[in-house]
Amino acid sequence: MKVIIVGCGWLGQQLAAALCRAGYQVTATRRSVAALADLPAGMAAIALDLNAPPVTDEALNAIFNNAVVICAIAPGRQQPGNNYVESLQQLTALMQGAGSRGVIHFSSSGIYQGLDGDTDETAELLLQQPRVRLLATGEQALQRFTPCITLRLAGLMGPGRHPGRFVAGKTLPEPLAPVNMVHSADIIAAVQSLLALPVLSSAVYNLSCPAPVSRQTFYQQAAAMLGSEVDFDLHTNMQRRVDPQRFIRQLGFHYCYQSACDALTDCD
Repeated sequence: MKVIIVGCGWLGQQLAAALCRAGYQVTATRRSVAALADLPAGMAAIALDLNAPPVTDEALNAIFNNAVVICAIAPGRQQPGNNYVESLQQLTALMQGAGSRGVIHFSSSGIYQGLDGDTDETAELLLQQPRVRLLATGEQALQRFTPCITLRLAGLMGPGRHPGRFVAGKTLPEPLAPVNMVHSADIIAAVQSLLALPVLSSAVYNLSCPAPVSRQTFYQQAAAMLGSEVDFDLHTNMQRRVDPQRFIRQLGFHYCYQSACDALTDCD
């Protein structure tokens, strides 16, 4: 099976390596030829700038034809030359013109910003918030192509991305709220579960460690592992928990790391 990873950064590179080992025909893309130099040697790769004017390219269409496309483009911040939604719209047009087999989109559980309590994929989104609107519009752009599987990823952690590095010396809100994190190994396993299906069907899934752990417990442990400390604002009390059960039920999926605290042991 042909797999194309569009936007092959921190997560995409780990996924590409795992899929190559599993025997998939993997092609990675980055925005420029210079950026391709950061990819591991021997990985098939092409430059693809979806912020540039669209072009008709028979060679590009051949690469995307009958391929499963994994969109790992990070939304980042809207700024000149980096239009997230337009990039996804252009990717949708490319897949449609080339006859791709399907797309798996790495979205974000940040789409639930402002919500409280247990939050599943049916939650009503607060679209008046700019970040939520950006993520929702991006999802909708790719969902115009079918089949499209949207994976709403919780906070990312894994090799080279230790959560303790991002919080040292800071004061964090919502100490008693559940932490919503997912390890890159579980994202990779989830994608492999989807690719193993005989037929891809459009769906939206949350990916987040299923065992509840408070933000205070998690970040104190993360900081302590790196010899630092973190404080908490005890006057904030949002309790949003990203519910991962739909993917568990429908795919029979088992997380490598049930608890985000357990996943800390495989970060550096």
